[in-house]
Amino acid sequence: MDRSPRRIASPVNRTPSFEVSSTIAILNSPPNSPHHDLPPMESLPNSPEPPPPPPHSFSPRRKVHESIVREVREYHLHSTTRIPFSPPPTIQIHPAPIAGPESTSSFRTNPEEGDRDDEEDNVEETGQEIELPPTEERAAEPETSQQIHVESDVEIVEDDHQKTAEGGLENRLTHQLEAPADRRIIFPITPFYRRKGTCSKCSIWLGALCALFFLLSIALFLVWVITTDGFRTIGTKATNVCNSRQCIDVAFRLSSSIDDEIEPCENFYRHSCQRYHSQTADKQLNFLSQLKDESLRTMQSLFSSEEDPRSLQKTARLSKSLYSACMNAVLRSSNAPTDLLTFIRNFPCGPLLRDCPNFHADSYRYRNPSIWERHSGILDWYAGNYNLIVYDRDVHPQDRSKIILQIKPPDLSPIVGPIERDLIALAKPSPTEFEPLLQLSLRQNLLSSFSRDNLLRDPRDVQSQLDEVARLMVDLYISARQSASLTPNTTYLTIGEMFEALPQLYLREFFDAQLSNIYKWTESDMLSIQDYDYFARLSDIMAQTSRQAVANYLLTVTIWNLKQYSYSPRDQFGWRECVDQISSLEIGSKMYVDKASQSMNLPKTLEFLQNLKIDFLSVHRSTPLQYLSNINRLGFYVGFPRRLQNEELVWRPVSQLSLNETDYFDSMIRVGKAERDYALSQIGTYLDSDDTTNFPITQPTMLYNSHVGAIVIPLAFIEPPIYLPGDEIPMYGIYSSLGITALQMISKVFWQGLDKSSQLECLDNLFRGFLDANRQRSPSIEPELLATIELADAFKSTLYSYAKWQNEHHIHHEKTLPAFDSTDSMRSLMLTFSTMFCSGEGSEPGSDYEAMINTVAANSRMFSIHFNCNNSSRLYNRRTCL
Repeated sequence: MDRSPRRIASPVNRTPSFEVSSTIAILNSPPNSPHHDLPPMESLPNSPEPPPPPPHSFSPRRKVHESIVREVREYHLHSTTRIPFSPPPTIQIHPAPIAGPESTSSFRTNPEEGDRDDEEDNVEETGQEIELPPTEERAAEPETSQQIHVESDVEIVEDDHQKTAEGGLENRLTHQLEAPADRRIIFPITPFYRRKGTCSKCSIWLGALCALFFLLSIALFLVWVITTDGFRTIGTKATNVCNSRQCIDVAFRLSSSIDDEIEPCENFYRHSCQRYHSQTADKQLNFLSQLKDESLRTMQSLFSSEEDPRSLQKTARLSKSLYSACMNAVLRSSNAPTDLLTFIRNFPCGPLLRDCPNFHADSYRYRNPSIWERHSGILDWYAGNYNLIVYDRDVHPQDRSKIILQIKPPDLSPIVGPIERDLIALAKPSPTEFEPLLQLSLRQNLLSSFSRDNLLRDPRDVQSQLDEVARLMVDLYISARQSASLTPNTTYLTIGEMFEALPQLYLREFFDAQLSNIYKWTESDMLSIQDYDYFARLSDIMAQTSRQAVANYLLTVTIWNLKQYSYSPRDQFGWRECVDQISSLEIGSKMYVDKASQSMNLPKTLEFLQNLKIDFLSVHRSTPLQYLSNINRLGFYVGFPRRLQNEELVWRPVSQLSLNETDYFDSMIRVGKAERDYALSQIGTYLDSDDTTNFPITQPTMLYNSHVGAIVIPLAFIEPPIYLPGDEIPMYGIYSSLGITALQMISKVFWQGLDKSSQLECLDNLFRGFLDANRQRSPSIEPELLATIELADAFKSTLYSYAKWQNEHHIHHEKTLPAFDSTDSMRSLMLTFSTMFCSGEGSEPGSDYEAMINTVAANSRMFSIHFNCNNSSRLYNRRTCL
């Protein structure tokens, strides 16, 4: 018969109640099976009932464990023969981890050790082999009170068969308990664990996978930090709202302009700009005025900063000195207007100037028929763009990088333009009345006050001379205005051919008066003539005008051009005028360039503009290719030329000047003339790849240079509210500012050579529908319709380009502006565009400007979709004209 002890699955949920007593009971009791010769156990009448189990949580495995203990106890108590018993040995058992979620304590035999945490070392499950040390007497400890003692006075009468069986069991148990100390007894119930000496292969692979996962986590974390905002968003709640300064500025503009009570589908301009027009007139600045103000403030902070002059560059020191002299109103007022009149007397002058020493009517008219050409040539820069003949720089038609000489008509719009607008607004003259009324208004409203304030003459004493100047000024203005278009007519001739083509003009005298000292020209040199017809008309105008009127005209426009540098208490004076004048010099604009170049990413902006051009071509792909050739070759000059960052190049024109920097009038004239002469001396040389002949970086005006086939975007134009790629603003903010203004200029270039009759006819009724009742009856609104065509085309191309960007980058919902969480990206683009185009021109309901913006929106199907316009609304897209 197999007498090996039976292995019974041990419950895992060990509790403090089952520790020493249960262990001793098991060691001193025989196993319950597999001996089939044992009779079933019967409970004795006097046998004590086992103690109730402690109130522990229920566990199926614990229930099995307790049933086994109860069975062994009962069998031991019913034995007829007392088993010799000695105090149990102390069993040294290493505490093992308890498998199972319900375990509350570890199995232990030494109560003094207290509760200990389970070890976390890797162990393997085995049948625990326990070595019993030699028996020795031990003092009973608190927990041994639960040990079971066999009473010696129990007498049980059994039959012979039962006695035989009991004798066999007694002998077997006694043999086991009295076994030698070195005998190992396999504990049959609870599986014990032992500490592993080495790691298994499974554990090695598991550790390797954990290490690999850890390294990959670190790598992904580093990639996240490098490619995203990284730690900037840690600790903040991730939202889909843009909180940058640019976004807050745009959101503030929208909140200050939009009136939600006006439905956008009924009047988009009023919805976007009603609150803008509720402001005072001085705050109703269009975005170009805002750009000008922003650039002036930036340069004013540079000119007025308190820095050690020894740490500044030479150009910066001179600019700051000029600004300080300009702001010294006391010193300037003490010299004005004597400084200006004294300077004018050094040149040929007219009889309007009291005691003019250089004018002799007889010699001016008869003895030297070329005197006015020479007079005009001497004045040159001093008369500015008001001169009878203005010479400048252009590029060679066969080599766009080579600089050549250019002559062009005067630009009198700063003088005559305001008078003309007021006349049209008040009198609405007919075409036959226009010239006489303009001449009269010019003399009464401008020249009379000019004579009194600047020439110190009573207008009544020189009224006839002022009438002659006004008549000549109107003739020149109307003649020159014909060439004031986006792409003026340009003729290229050699200088010798020009002399032969216009023999009535003594151009040789004009060149020799001043230009020949700067530029050594020959008759074979190429000459660019802007508006050749003007010079043909000029000879006729001069033949009909007295030489006195010509001399007085040149005197008037020269004083008009230079009086900005002299102080006049009647003119508005402040830091803006000083900054504007100094920033027109290259020494002043260099400080602006140095500051802007630190944060501006011009290559990224150029890439964005090239993509806009490509998208414009895609929108107009149905147009014949010959009309797209100019757009396809179109280039961009953005920001500033690199030469303005070169201190030596900028300082070179004024390096030989000896200036009294406290005399603002004299210093500005000498520095301005020196820079002009140096620019003309570069005729015949070559431009840098990022430079052009006309690059006014401090003027916020986008230009199209037809001679080089490029759009010039000066540095002052790319200030807020115009945003660039790389700014902390969603892309719809960039497309609605830089994108739409650049596309508007591209559209101007595109439509200038196309027949627009069908578009004009299509938009006419739509445009008139947004005008007031009086304006609707206007016979001709073609100029307004032409501007509407250009802007509507730019708006359509902008929406297409932005939608294409969204698809390419898989971004259909960009971050929203603060307080505009429910506005989608396309709708935000339209609102950002419309609020930026708010202007004082649209202050009156039903104005031409309001009608233009509404017509642009009504021509767009995307507008109707994103603003959910129904088919009964005024701006619902019923027909697309472009």
